[in-house]
Amino acid sequence: MRLSENFTLEELLASQVAERSGGDMLQEQTNPNRNIIKNLTYLTHQTLQPLRTLLRTSITVSSSYRCPALNTAIGGSAKSQHMEGKAADIGISSELLHRPSRLHVRTVIEEKVRMETGQGIRQEVNASYYLFATACFYLEELNVDQLIHEYGKDGSPAWVHISSSPDQRNRRQILIKRKGEGYTELGLSQALLLGCR
Repeated sequence: MRLSENFTLEELLASQVAERSGGDMLQEQTNPNRNIIKNLTYLTHQTLQPLRTLLRTSITVSSSYRCPALNTAIGGSAKSQHMEGKAADIGISSELLHRPSRLHVRTVIEEKVRMETGQGIRQEVNASYYLFATACFYLEELNVDQLIHEYGKDGSPAWVHISSSPDQRNRRQILIKRKGEGYTELGLSQALLLGCR
């Protein structure tokens, strides 16, 4: 089922853990209720598709909806927004960094970061930093609840967590989660400086 121009329901339900487990977990994971589908549709229209359109580059969803059994199996938080279909862990293709046709997109992001921080982006950041930085600039327009630079190294997140809810006031929080540490809330400049010289 297509949720938007570039995203399908199936990719937001996909889970290797559920596939390997099979049985009841897989059945529950691949057959969400109407409310979960409504939330996933909102998340796609409000955040994922606009980011994909802004960046003109494929976005990969590594985890979105998690049924309770899956969430427990992977050690997710008991309050995880993934269980409600309100969150996705995403990354972006490295073509953003290497294809000449994406130079304009990179340049716009780099200039916005320089204007906000007074510093340039380090060469060694990964493509997902550009995804994270773009989402930081558009928290209001994307109606973001939480945006999290997760694991990896500063400026090179292993993935970016983004959440949005159609039925609550979204908090517009930017956070970082480093290995072995809790979540730390960041201001806009602090978040962008993660990838700067």
